[in-house]
Amino acid sequence: MFPTAKLARAVAPLVLTLLLSIDADGQVRTVRIGQDGDTWQSVELVAAGAQVTADSLLPAGFTTDDNIVSTLIWADVGTGPNEFIPEGGARVWARVADGQPNGVMVDGDPTTSTGERFQIPGQSQKGRIFIFDLGASFPVERIAFFPNPEDSSAFVRAYEVKGNDGRSFGGDERPIWEILTRVESSNKVRAELDFPRQLVRYIRLETLEPNLFDIAEIEVFGRGFVPRAQYVSNFIDFPGGDVRNFGRLTVHATRVSIEPDAVADDPVQAVLQVRAGSDTSPESFFQIDLETGSETEVSEEQYQNLIDRERTKRYDATNWSAWSNPVTIDSTGTYELSLDFLPMPMPFFQFRFFFEGTATDVIRIDALEFTHSPPLAQGTRAEVALVDDPFPQAGEATAVTGQSATFEYALAADLSGNDGFDGLRITTPGSAQLESVTVGENREEVVVDSIVYDDSGMSFFFPSRRITAASNATLFVRFTATPLLYTTLFRGWLLDSSGAVPQLIAPGDATSLLGTNSVVVFGSLGDPLGRFDLGAGVVTPNGDSRNDDLAVQYDLIFLVEPAQVDITVHDLSGRLVHTLLREEQVAGRYLATWTEVHRLPPGHYIVRLRVETQTKTFERLRSVAVVY
Repeated sequence: MFPTAKLARAVAPLVLTLLLSIDADGQVRTVRIGQDGDTWQSVELVAAGAQVTADSLLPAGFTTDDNIVSTLIWADVGTGPNEFIPEGGARVWARVADGQPNGVMVDGDPTTSTGERFQIPGQSQKGRIFIFDLGASFPVERIAFFPNPEDSSAFVRAYEVKGNDGRSFGGDERPIWEILTRVESSNKVRAELDFPRQLVRYIRLETLEPNLFDIAEIEVFGRGFVPRAQYVSNFIDFPGGDVRNFGRLTVHATRVSIEPDAVADDPVQAVLQVRAGSDTSPESFFQIDLETGSETEVSEEQYQNLIDRERTKRYDATNWSAWSNPVTIDSTGTYELSLDFLPMPMPFFQFRFFFEGTATDVIRIDALEFTHSPPLAQGTRAEVALVDDPFPQAGEATAVTGQSATFEYALAADLSGNDGFDGLRITTPGSAQLESVTVGENREEVVVDSIVYDDSGMSFFFPSRRITAASNATLFVRFTATPLLYTTLFRGWLLDSSGAVPQLIAPGDATSLLGTNSVVVFGSLGDPLGRFDLGAGVVTPNGDSRNDDLAVQYDLIFLVEPAQVDITVHDLSGRLVHTLLREEQVAGRYLATWTEVHRLPPGHYIVRLRVETQTKTFERLRSVAVVY
C-alpha cells in the first residue's frame, strides 16, 4: 500500500523561518527538513505529482483503489487558464461562461454537484465541455463520473472523453487530445471507462446529447508511481531576518521499489537545484509602453492587471542567483553539495527537486539539511590585475596563456558590529606562489600565519592582523600563477579561523589602484582587431523578444587581404559549446547574431573572436552571462 498524502499543491509564496536550527559552535548552524527535522509540508511552495509527508518526499504512488482526484488540491479556474504546459496544482474549468463553481465535481463529496446548472428546461446541454488538469502526469487506467445520488436520473447519457499525457502540446501550447472513449448512448448512472494503463494529465469530458444532466464527481484511478514530479520549497529565511553565509548541503535518499525483483539499473533519479536571493520575488515585472516599446518596472500586482502585450517579466538576476547546476541523486545514499558558489550573504534560500522514475521505482528524499552562519562581511568587492598592467585596455586583464605572471588581488569589505575575517582562499590555475599580503594604501605588511596550496588554489590565514570593523582597510594580495585556459577566474572566499562558513567574494571596484573591477583574466596571443562589443554582456533568452539573442559587433582593421574569422562560444573551462561564425572577411564593421542562446544552461560563457592572417593569428575574448 502507498501512504496517503495530499498532492499537487501550489500555494502562495511565504517566507519561512525554520525553528530547527542546531547550534554547533556558536557560529555554524544546521537547518534540517524531513526525518528528525521540520516537515516537508512546512516548507512547501509547489508539489506537482509529489507525495509529501512529514518525513519523506517522493513521486506520488497509487493502488487500483485510490482515487487520484481526492488526493489533489484543486483550483477552479473558471473558463480556462492562460498556460497549459507548466506543471503545478490541479485545476478544473468548464467552457461555460456562467460564473458557476466547477470545484463541486472534484471535492470528493457526492452530495455536492452541478445541481440545476445544466438542468434548465428548454436549454440544450449538448456540447458542454469540462476539463480536468491533474497538474502532472499520472499512471491512469480507469475514469468514472456520476450524478448526485439523490438525482440519479440526471446522468450523462452520451459523452466523449479525451486525454492528454502532459507531454503532447500543439503550436499554440494547448494539449493535443487523444480519444479515450466515445459513447453515443448509455443507460448507466455511473459512467466508467477502463483502458490500458497510460500517462494522463488532462481529461476532457464533452456531452453529446441535449438532455439535462448533473455531475457530482469525477474519479480517476491508476496504480504505480507517477513517472515525473516536482517539489519547490518556499523562501527560507533565518531568525531575526538576518543575512547568512551558506556552507554545505546534505541530502539523504532511498531508492524505493514496489516490486521485489525490480531491475536495479532502471533509470530513476531526483535532481536537486538551489539558489539564494535578497528578496521574495525572483522575477522582475515590467509594463511595456505600446507606442515606444520602453519598459517600466512595476509591482507584481500591477503586472497581473495588465494585458499580455502590455507586460513582460524577467528573472531578477540582480537580487537572485540563477538555479545551480543540477545534482543527480540516483541511488540510496547520502549526497553532499558545497554551497560556496552562492552569493553571500543572503537572507533567503530556496531549493527544488525534479523526480523521474518508473511505475515501479522512484527515489525518495528522506531529509535535506544545510549549514549556515552569520556573515563575515556585509558586502565584498574584489578585482585582479597584472602587477605590470594595473589599468589594462578596456578594463580587462590579459595575460599570455601558458606563461607565469604576477597578479595583484585587491579586496574591500563592508564590515560592521562583530563582522571580521582572518583568512582568504583564492582559486588559481595550477601551482601558485604567494608573494605578499598588505593592507591599506600605505601597504602595511600582513604576516601570514599559515598557507595551504592545493590543485585549485591557495588558502592562508593572518590572525595577527584580523580585518574587523575597527581595523578595516583594503587588502592587497600579490601572487604568481600561470593561466592555462582561455579565461582564468580568480574566485575568492573570506575565511575565519574560528570555523565560520566561508563567504564568497563578489567582483567589483575594490580600489582606485587597479582598473579592472573584475576577477577574470583573459588569455591573449597578441593583436588587427578593433572594436569587439557584446553590448551589456548579459543575454536573457526568455522568448519575449527582448535581449533573447547574442549580438557580437566587431571591427576588422589594417587588413590588406581577406582573413579567416572564427567566432566561437566556450564555457569557462574552454570547452567549445557553439561556433557562431567561420568565414573569410575583409576590413570593415560586422554584426554576428546567435538566435539560439536558449539552448545553453544559465551561467557565464566566453565569446572568442579569432582572426587568422597569412602571417599571424589574433584573438580577443569577452565574457557573457546567460540568465533566465
